[in-house]
Amino acid sequence: MLRSLSFVAVLSSLALLSPASAEEPPLAAFHGTWLLENDRFEQVWDGKTVEVLTIPNHVTECEPLNTVGSVLCQVSAGDFTGHILWTTNGPDESVRHQSHFGTSRLGVGQGELDDDGNLRLTIQFSDEPEGTYRFYEYVWNGHNRYTMLSTQYGQDGEPTGNYYKGSWVRAGMQ
Repeated sequence: MLRSLSFVAVLSSLALLSPASAEEPPLAAFHGTWLLENDRFEQVWDGKTVEVLTIPNHVTECEPLNTVGSVLCQVSAGDFTGHILWTTNGPDESVRHQSHFGTSRLGVGQGELDDDGNLRLTIQFSDEPEGTYRFYEYVWNGHNRYTMLSTQYGQDGEPTGNYYKGSWVRAGMQ
């Protein structure tokens, strides 16, 4: 009996010393329910014409998966739905991105978290011109609000003028 108690005590001590238990998961700030602030979304798809859209009931639910470095975000914006999967091995590691929206918008890319938890990613999408990519910036404005800006770049590495952006607030904090 004493022997098995000692083994349990050692395991418990190791768990307490584990870095994962001492720190919050790298993507934990995104966990929760997020609402598009003021239902306002801005986009440019022709390189010049700014459209301001009202998207009521735009909800993003982000939950951890069964590993410390994974987050699955399910997006519901009326008829437009999709999901985003972010994974990382830790705060000093790259973040991998995979997403799918609508019927044909598959996104794959990677990026990194900075020291403030801001997430920057380079992503290619299956429904955009070959050789183009988007640079995403998720920037925190306090604990309960972030802005997202997606800027499209052409094959030459120059911005095309196309972008979309919005701000999200944690549900219950708007």
